[in-house]
Amino acid sequence: MHFLLFSNQNKDPGLEVTDRLAEMIRAKGGSVSLIQEPDEATDDVIDPELMKTVDVVVVLGGDGTLLRASHAIGKSDVPMIGVNLGTTGFLTEVECGAMGTMVDRLFAGDYTVETRMKLKGVIRKANGAPAESFTALNDIVVIREGVLRLIAIKIYVNDIFLDTYEADGVILATPTGSTGYNLSAGGPIVAPQARLIALTPVSPHSLLRKSLVFDAADRIKIVLEEKRKTQINEAIVSFDGYKNYEISVGDEVEICASKTVLHLIRLEGRSFYEVIGRKLNPR
Repeated sequence: MHFLLFSNQNKDPGLEVTDRLAEMIRAKGGSVSLIQEPDEATDDVIDPELMKTVDVVVVLGGDGTLLRASHAIGKSDVPMIGVNLGTTGFLTEVECGAMGTMVDRLFAGDYTVETRMKLKGVIRKANGAPAESFTALNDIVVIREGVLRLIAIKIYVNDIFLDTYEADGVILATPTGSTGYNLSAGGPIVAPQARLIALTPVSPHSLLRKSLVFDAADRIKIVLEEKRKTQINEAIVSFDGYKNYEISVGDEVEICASKTVLHLIRLEGRSFYEVIGRKLNPR
């Protein structure tokens, strides 16, 4: 088996844990390629030709590292597993002390694979510039830019006008991302293997503006609207919290389920609801 180790060197100084894991894999007859997490893990930053030879991606870091690794492997459907070097998260599966057991079970094929949906966002500029598209595993966020002021956001669903939100912004989250910024903004917690899109306003002007849940087949279009003639209405579109693009009045962001998904390896079959219960009721 060929393993790709995607390592966060800030959480593994000197790559001590990474090297130990590589030795375990080689001792079982496997081969290893190592990628140190780049400053910006853009899509396909890892050579697609390399990914064709990889059987398993092991991410050493925290949930954020795994999130960036999901972008780095691009459209590859190679399954991924996380070794937790940070705080207890929702995505990482294995603690350092259990790496030996993990390697044994991966070689034996003793694991299950979860499929997680992604979002695709297409930015269309009012000035006629070429459209740009990006994916997100957690969320796509449209948020105000500059001084403290609300922005006006028109929401369309399948080309039907739904509402205009005056808020700091809106979050479009996957089930995986529902426990992130969406949760902090008061949005719903969603079972990670569901297929849906949650829209949650950020600090809405109206208390009646609540989260909405859409089918994964729906297309949500966000249009930045002019709020006042004397006020410049500008915003940032953020993909998974680190790809940020400026938009202005008249620009559109269309969001739908991506055709690509992430395959996450699970060993213990731990219940999502058990993890949520521990986090919501710490003792």
